[in-house]
Amino acid sequence: MGRSQTRFPWKVLSGPLASAFAYLLLPALPDNQRIVASVFAGAVVLWISEALPLAVTAMLSTLVLGLTGAVEPSKAFASYGDPTIFLFVGSFILAKAMSDTGLGVRITHWLLSIRAASRSLSAIFLSLGVVATAISLFVSNTATTAMLLPIGLAIVQSIGEEQRGKPAIGILLMLTWGSSLAVGTIVGTPPNVIGVKLISEATGQRINFVDWAIFAMPITIVMLLIAWFVLRGMYGTKDVDTRDAWVKSKEKLRELGPMTDGERSTLAAFGLSLSLWILPGALVYLLGADNPTAAWLAEHLPESYAALIGAFALFVLPWRSSTTGYAMSWKSASGIDWGTILLFGGGIALGKATLDTGLAQSVGEAMKGATGADSTWSIAALAIGLSIAMSEIASNTAAATTVVPIAIGLAEGAGVSPIPAALGAALGSNFGFMLPISTPPNAIVYSSGYIPPATMMKTGILFDVISFLVVLGALRLILPMMGLS
Repeated sequence: MGRSQTRFPWKVLSGPLASAFAYLLLPALPDNQRIVASVFAGAVVLWISEALPLAVTAMLSTLVLGLTGAVEPSKAFASYGDPTIFLFVGSFILAKAMSDTGLGVRITHWLLSIRAASRSLSAIFLSLGVVATAISLFVSNTATTAMLLPIGLAIVQSIGEEQRGKPAIGILLMLTWGSSLAVGTIVGTPPNVIGVKLISEATGQRINFVDWAIFAMPITIVMLLIAWFVLRGMYGTKDVDTRDAWVKSKEKLRELGPMTDGERSTLAAFGLSLSLWILPGALVYLLGADNPTAAWLAEHLPESYAALIGAFALFVLPWRSSTTGYAMSWKSASGIDWGTILLFGGGIALGKATLDTGLAQSVGEAMKGATGADSTWSIAALAIGLSIAMSEIASNTAAATTVVPIAIGLAEGAGVSPIPAALGAALGSNFGFMLPISTPPNAIVYSSGYIPPATMMKTGILFDVISFLVVLGALRLILPMMGLS
């Protein structure tokens, strides 16, 4: 055991080998583009193989960009201080409070204690999907699935279902699908923010919280209803007695007692951030972009500020039963997922390097020649398909980091707006449903032992195809009306 733990991880060599191969394969490119391409290739291979922690690979790629001179040393790590990084810092602290205080569990049991929400297996599927999606719009899909898995398993046991039975599979797939399809807010997942950030870098077009919700919330709602319909048809036809699930949720709600001051404080802080996220964009739509108040708020109250204001409020709002007396302590806040934040910073650095050196446009022109995609929507379709495929074998952040710059370059090479393609790539990066390794939510529910891998793959392929069609259709319908195509 000791020898296997200290053995050199040979998969690490796959990264440098991929980098060297990419550099030798692209002699026609300018030297800075060749370097960025080689770093990009090595990072993607290491992300897929997971030979190193994902955050370590991200930081290593940034370091190499600086050491090789492809990016100025002063700018190499500047992306780790980008304002969008602090959007996730604030959001993750808010999510941590929701988990620490038990607010998310209370919300779930409150819904399931309503008889109409648990009167049948089909109703339970829909209820769990709604809860998972609603929470995951603002909390990471990993944290949401981890929080709801014990509740899902308790429901499976309460209805007397055996391991790997159809109702059990449907309930647990509803948790992971509901958590992953929640793309209706910018803060829902890192790929959303990556897409918005790189679109702003490439075009100067700023997409705010309300803009995003206008085209992405319909995708979330439609995907949720389709997920419910598919899982209900495949796994929810058995006639089971769900009364025990309803009774146990009512009992659990009674055990929890009245809402604690910590839960109320978390709800207040979350409501504050949500209001500040919505306010600037809403005023722009209501009063016009030229209105002084709307323009001032749009410029001075970005999403990152709103997240940090809510997170700060947690440190002064009460939770009497906590060790500090406040809803959040620094000890608890320091336990947020810093790895994802570092991965996100490295992804921004790599994406900016591909855009700044012109590599994204070079790759896009090459792909245009190879695929024949040269219109706004054919390029968007290609970007969505690539990002969904990439998300099956790498993290959604890595998939977005890889595909969004390529989508922008492909669109610019064809002389069309890069916004639909970049948004399609960002949204598609969230939709890896096929494999246990595709997303952390998939891995979490798979670890329960209730879902056979072949079953996850069979249903996941179907939902991958559906997600491609829904994303492409929604963007094609909505973006022209918003003037974003």
